[in-house]
Amino acid sequence: MSVAAFREQISWLSGHGFDFVSLSFLLQSIQTRDYRILTKKVVMTFDDGYQDFVANALPILLDHRATATVFLVTDMLGKRVSWREYGTDVQLMSEDEVRYIKAKGISLGSHTSTHANLTILDNEDLHRQLSDSRYRLTLLGESFYAFSYPWGQWSSQVVNAVKASGYKCAVIVGGDMRPDKTDIYCLPRITMTGNMDLKAFRSLFARPVVKRARKVSRILKKYI
Repeated sequence: MSVAAFREQISWLSGHGFDFVSLSFLLQSIQTRDYRILTKKVVMTFDDGYQDFVANALPILLDHRATATVFLVTDMLGKRVSWREYGTDVQLMSEDEVRYIKAKGISLGSHTSTHANLTILDNEDLHRQLSDSRYRLTLLGESFYAFSYPWGQWSSQVVNAVKASGYKCAVIVGGDMRPDKTDIYCLPRITMTGNMDLKAFRSLFARPVVKRARKVSRILKKYI
């Protein structure tokens, strides 16, 4: 997504009365069944922890007093992406940059230690990926532990391991957008893509929001 498109989207949300809230706010609202308070609330998440978040996304978020969660590949801080077939020259945030965005009000989450596909690991490696990454978040100053499944891959075994490792919630790709139907370890997300113009973006927030969000989520899953 271009910087201009991201700025346009955040400006539109801000200008139309949407509030940017944290994952912890969402989680508390779901657990207390206070769904009404979620009206016109937006939670933003960023996977992987790319360095360009600092230069491109963070200033826009700060301009609009918007919070977000960045899910980090905690053993890869300061390195380049190694898990993609293309774009492997992309730089990840350093530890200093992570601490900087944390100081600016951005929450830190886990995307495992090495961006592993957890569904193919044995129990020992699975728990190591989760526990080591959670510990690293603690060292980086985070106290609310959220998780994002790499590659969007998860299973009941993986979900149980995430719970056992002390994470408060976890996010997936797609899913049922109704909060009263949501498992807090399978929180749904709508993927933003570079080819989404503002008209398509606005349609996500038109009524009936649930049906539209679910439809767009199914469409966007083709691109990830």
